[in-house]
Amino acid sequence: MADAAVVLGNEANELSCVVIPVSGRQLLLPNVCVAEILPWRRIKVLNDGPVWCLGYMGWRGLTLPVVHYGGFDEETDARQTPRCLIVMNRTRASGRVEFYAMAADSLPRMVQLVEEDITSADGKLGSADAMQVSFGTEAATIPDLSYVETQVAALVKGL
Repeated sequence: MADAAVVLGNEANELSCVVIPVSGRQLLLPNVCVAEILPWRRIKVLNDGPVWCLGYMGWRGLTLPVVHYGGFDEETDARQTPRCLIVMNRTRASGRVEFYAMAADSLPRMVQLVEEDITSADGKLGSADAMQVSFGTEAATIPDLSYVETQVAALVKGL
C-alpha cells in the first residue's frame, strides 16, 4: 500500500504538457492551453494583416484568428501551409477573444513532466518566446502567451 501512495504522490507532481512543432522548433505548453486539435482546413486569408496572422477560421460558431508562431519574428516560412490547427484557450480572462488557433507543422504530442525534468537552456529568444528549455534529450521553447494573446487581442480590436 505504501508503494501506491508513492506513485500517487509522483502523479500529483506531474504536469501534462503538449509539444507543438512550429517553424522548425518545438513549443512546450501545459495541455490546459489546448482546447482542440484539428486537421488543416481552409482559412479566410487576412489581406494586409500582420505576418503572424494567417487569417481566420470558423470553429463552433466562432471566428478565430489563426496565428503562425514564426511570424512574430517575421520568419520567411510564415506563409507555408501547416498540417494542423491547435485551438488555444486564452490564458488571460480579459479581452473579447476567448480562443484563437495556432498553425502547427504536424500533430502535437503529450508528455508528462515533473519540475526536475525541465532545465533552462541557452538560445536566442524571439519576441514571442519566454524561455528556452530542455527536457530529456529534447530542446523546446516556452512561448510568452501573454505577448501572443495581447497581439491577437489588438488585431481583433482593430477589425
